[in-house]
Amino acid sequence: MSQWNDVKQRQLVSELVAAVKRFAPSWANKSNVDPGTTLLELFAWLSDQIDFRLNCDSKTKNDLLRHLIDKLSAMNHNTCTTCDLTHPHFFNGQLLTAADFQCEQDYTRKKMRLHNRCIFGAGIVGGLRVTVDSSCSKKNEPVITIAPGCAIDPCGEQLSVCEALRCVLRAHTSSGYVVLRYNERGIDLVPTSTGAQEFSRIEEGVAFAFEEKPLPEDVAIARLKRKANRWALDPQFSPPKIRLHS
Repeated sequence: MSQWNDVKQRQLVSELVAAVKRFAPSWANKSNVDPGTTLLELFAWLSDQIDFRLNCDSKTKNDLLRHLIDKLSAMNHNTCTTCDLTHPHFFNGQLLTAADFQCEQDYTRKKMRLHNRCIFGAGIVGGLRVTVDSSCSKKNEPVITIAPGCAIDPCGEQLSVCEALRCVLRAHTSSGYVVLRYNERGIDLVPTSTGAQEFSRIEEGVAFAFEEKPLPEDVAIARLKRKANRWALDPQFSPPKIRLHS
């Protein structure tokens, strides 16, 4: 192997190690026999073999090497941070607090919401059919029944109705939308080390409301209109639905 090739390979390995460290900060090449370093050396050797078969002069090869090194140096794992996705890095002997576990939980939930928004969008997945009980409805209190079903709201939260619900809505206008929105509440109070009490569980659920216009976080599942003091579904309204492709 020529001295030029040896220098070139060592330089390429050094740049590869630096690039990998930017993407995997926890990796450390403590010695030349580290498996990660061995793989990078193998890649550098293969690159050199391909370079040799190009049958170029030294200047061209140096230009190619410089171009490859520039590309590696320009690689940056922080090219997009708009999603605000950060998760803890755990290691043996680490002191963990409630904030660390909350961070891990928030990360997982953010990923789930991002997945739902990007893959499925917002709307009804299935079910959630609304019927109006006009015999029990008062002027400003339409009575509806919502069938079991599932939806995804614009934030990416999954909204599940496990059994048929009978609801009395508070209406302030003669028409409006029956909307679903994500809701959670604390349950199971337990004492803390300071003597105060904290909720040890968060119960997720779905809230229903009657809105003149849906809020940005709502999923509208029906539209009601009142005529002659009787409430009925608006047949012109078609709720947003998610079409799953098999």
